[in-house]
Amino acid sequence: MRFFSIAGVELRKLFKKPLTLVMLGTLFVPLFYTYSILTDAPLLQMTPSGALDFALGQWGLLGMTGLFQVLFSLVVVNTLSTEVDRGQIKMVVMRECARKRLIYAKMAVLTLSMILCYVVFLGFCILCYYTLVVHTDYGTGEWVSEAVRSLGLGRFAMSGLFTLLDTLMTTGIIFLFSLRYRTGICFMLAIGTTTLFLILQFFPGVRYLVPAYVGSLLDYGMIPPAVAGLLCLLYFLLAAICVEITARKFERMELT
Repeated sequence: MRFFSIAGVELRKLFKKPLTLVMLGTLFVPLFYTYSILTDAPLLQMTPSGALDFALGQWGLLGMTGLFQVLFSLVVVNTLSTEVDRGQIKMVVMRECARKRLIYAKMAVLTLSMILCYVVFLGFCILCYYTLVVHTDYGTGEWVSEAVRSLGLGRFAMSGLFTLLDTLMTTGIIFLFSLRYRTGICFMLAIGTTTLFLILQFFPGVRYLVPAYVGSLLDYGMIPPAVAGLLCLLYFLLAAICVEITARKFERMELT
């Protein structure tokens, strides 16, 4: 079976799984923040913003909490580790006879769904902004505020991609775990990986290995976009290496 045919099957399987709906939990962050604005909560530091910077700000907040990475880890574990545990992966391989392509297709589908989550999240934030926030003192009514324009919209928008890269690296690591450990253990290891990335941000020698940290530096203009771009390639390469190792191990693996 060709790669795109396998990817199409995997995409349909992914969106049919009830667990995929767990990603709707990420929308709690803009809902909570919007509610705080409407009630003028004194515990939050809020400044007037435009629609796009409000949405990107919420996405940055989501990335800093690690919530997106943890919830997406559930989806990733359910995509590969659960199928290995239940023996479903053997039936798929027998039908498609393409082990490596199956791993690549799963990763491609997960990456696509990750990007879709990003788009839906931003769209939901913009909806919250124009229906509720714009009527408060914290909404300027602009598409992009003057403060963000002065910092550079391109740099501000690029910083949001680092949460996706953080999740992509975590996904690659989970793929490695999935061939050796059972579903429950894989999920605990995924949470451990996410927590480790959060902790590494506080250690000067290794903090640049954490995409979310580099994204925050770019957001505040503390790192040039060119350096951030090179680090993006590094993170993508690390994720690709994890997937390639998984594909090769899966090709030699005895299925039960």
